[in-house]
Amino acid sequence: MGCRRSCKKREVTKTDDEENATWEPYPSSDTEGLGHGKFCYFISCPDSKLPIRDFIYEEKLEPHYETRSYNEYACCNQRGIKSAYKRGISYIVFYTKYQGKEANQDRYFITGLFPISDWRKVSNRIAYRSNNPIFLSIQDSEELELNDKMWRKWFGKPLPRDKKDRLNLRWMAKFVTNDSLALQEILDYFEKKKEHNRIEEYVKELSK
Repeated sequence: MGCRRSCKKREVTKTDDEENATWEPYPSSDTEGLGHGKFCYFISCPDSKLPIRDFIYEEKLEPHYETRSYNEYACCNQRGIKSAYKRGISYIVFYTKYQGKEANQDRYFITGLFPISDWRKVSNRIAYRSNNPIFLSIQDSEELELNDKMWRKWFGKPLPRDKKDRLNLRWMAKFVTNDSLALQEILDYFEKKKEHNRIEEYVKELSK
C-alpha cells in the first residue's frame, strides 16, 4: 500500500529512549517463516534522471537512502510494514511511477531492493535498516517494468486497476512469498545488477 500520510520533510524529534535505541539484528531470510517480500510504492522526483524519492516538491523522506533505512523518519506503509516480522517479510521491493527526466515517464518500475538487516522501534512505528540495499538507474530498471506481460507471468492475471479501469498502482498492496516466481526473479535480477548499484548517486543527488 502506498504512503497515505505525509512523508514530507520536517524536523524529526525523538524521545531520549528513541534516540538511544539501538538497532537490533533482524532474523535472516533463511529463518523458518521468513524470506517473503513486500512491494512498497514511493513517489519519484520529476527533476532528477534517477528514480529517486521526490525530495523537492513533495519533500519526501522515505526511503531514506542517506541512512539505508526505511520508516525511520516518516510513517510509510504502516499496515504492511509495522508487522513485517509477523508476516515473514525479509525484503522490501521498492517501485514507482517514474516521473524523471529520462524516457519511460508515467510507467511503473521496480527500482530498489531492500533486504532487511536491522530493526528498532521509533515512536509508534518500526524502522528498518539494510546493510546492502540496491537502488538502480531507470535504465537498469527497464527489465523490471510492471506491465500486464510481467504481471501475467508472475501472477497469472493482468495488472490491478481501479473501479474506473485506470492503472493506478500507488495503493497496491502486494505480498510475495519466498517460493514465488516473482520474488525469485526479482532477487536474481538485483543480484545480477548489484555492481550497478546507484545508491551513492542517490545520496549525492539529495545534497544538491
